[in-house]
Amino acid sequence: MAASKPYTVRFVENDQEVVITGSLRPESAEAMADVRGCLDGAAASVAGILFVNLKRLRYLNFVGFQELGRFVRDAGERCPDLKIKLVISSVVPWAPQRFALLPELFENVIVEQYDRAFYPGQGVIENDALIPVLRTQTSIIWHHERDLLREHGLKEGMKVADICCGIGDFAVLMRKEFRPTRIVAVDHSRPFLQYATQVAKEFGIADIEYVFGDATNLFLEDDAFDFVTSRLSLQVFDQPEKILRELMRICRPGGRVYLTNEMMSHNYGYPRHESVSWTYQQINDMCAELGMDLSFGPKMYSLLTDLGFEDILVETVDITNRNTAVEDFARVIESWEGYVTGELSTATKQPSEMVERLRSGLRDHVYTITSRRGYATWPLYIASGRKPSSSAARRSRKAAS
Repeated sequence: MAASKPYTVRFVENDQEVVITGSLRPESAEAMADVRGCLDGAAASVAGILFVNLKRLRYLNFVGFQELGRFVRDAGERCPDLKIKLVISSVVPWAPQRFALLPELFENVIVEQYDRAFYPGQGVIENDALIPVLRTQTSIIWHHERDLLREHGLKEGMKVADICCGIGDFAVLMRKEFRPTRIVAVDHSRPFLQYATQVAKEFGIADIEYVFGDATNLFLEDDAFDFVTSRLSLQVFDQPEKILRELMRICRPGGRVYLTNEMMSHNYGYPRHESVSWTYQQINDMCAELGMDLSFGPKMYSLLTDLGFEDILVETVDITNRNTAVEDFARVIESWEGYVTGELSTATKQPSEMVERLRSGLRDHVYTITSRRGYATWPLYIASGRKPSSSAARRSRKAAS
């Protein structure tokens, strides 16, 4: 039996897109004749723009790169009105620099690094200004979440993936509590991962695999993990179903995908409830301008159902000043104040009077948390679903067709 190739190439006619994935390391031009054949055939059959999707091309040697260059040159000669758009990802570290050469050599080439701004809120999420917020949030969420993880299927000795891991603190806590045999933590923010790896080094943790990656195009194998988590992340991405499909792909049949998201518009504090309620509705609306949905929590059940998950569990965790340390809860809201009146207000171009009203509303929430007679809440939604077995998935697809 012939050995399988380390790459795949296919033409998606409806999208005018050739998709190349895997490792392309031919010893000669002849060794990638199938790739050239697919590219040449696609170029001859389309008009306008031919997209060449290289997001998941993990390795490319010089021979492979040279042959792609020849394809671009030949396509320009045969089809002078055709543009070739090469779509690359910064997750593959060599790609931006190497492919930047081609537009300088060939006028018909466009290179697009799609993850430079591949979701609207990327600029306000993937920077170090959010690190203090993430630190304070985990300090109070874990207290409520630790036992729920068991109820949702996490056990000792599992293989675990934490996607959109942020600063890595949740991965560290899971490692300590559940002793997984493997734990991979992926994020697309370099500042977050730099912080996470530094903390791991200081704590003497060497067995968490921190990976720079795109949650919609993971370089992780199919069916590899028993338990896959993604916390407070689907709500900031404008196409959450793309992330969830990847979480499902890397989860083994019978394993579980575990999610948390907020219902920001239902944050509450009394007294001063009018100010508090207005503030969180305004924050919700500001985030919506950036493609985020900070009231995504209750929608997880529908999304898990639509994608074919089984045994779906959903519950609400109300973090309040009666079940959480008051000082810790107050610090979370104080961290939000700096972020909302800084990064978020700047990104959504809020006038100064609006910024001050937001600041006042968040401080009113802190007051309701710390007041002897106050009551304050921060609702989180937790959901998980079991990936069906391969046979069940096939039956489901057959029934749908």
